[in-house]
Amino acid sequence: MSTTSLSSLYNNASSSQLASSSSLSASDLQNEFMDMLMTELKNEDPTNPVDSTTMIAQEAQFESLSQMQDLNTNLTSMLAMQSVTQSLGLIGYTVTGSDTSGSTVTGQVTGINFVNGSAVLALSVTSNGTTTSDTMNLSSVTAVANK
Repeated sequence: MSTTSLSSLYNNASSSQLASSSSLSASDLQNEFMDMLMTELKNEDPTNPVDSTTMIAQEAQFESLSQMQDLNTNLTSMLAMQSVTQSLGLIGYTVTGSDTSGSTVTGQVTGINFVNGSAVLALSVTSNGTTTSDTMNLSSVTAVANK
């Protein structure tokens, strides 16, 4: 198994696996808001202009939405780092859980890979004197034994 830096493990974590997120970025939303605002201003009746408090309220709602998207992005990144930390902390420990085929397995964690943003533990499984390799999703671990 090749050695991979922590930053490359983190950068492989996919937010789609960690939390659902909007397909629009904050800058996309800001551009859409500005386009909508300009369209509204171009098409408003000059004899009955939009109340300035309405425009300020719309701006405040947009800013709130933008901040919530930023918060969601930060939480997604934090969850990815937590997954990396938990996975790295299991190296050398014996874990029990369901392997990727659904069978219950017990083995020592020898490494970690990330597949579509999900941590997959590489296991060394010994049964009847024979050692084999297996994999288990971090979320499938049901028990951890001492090193």
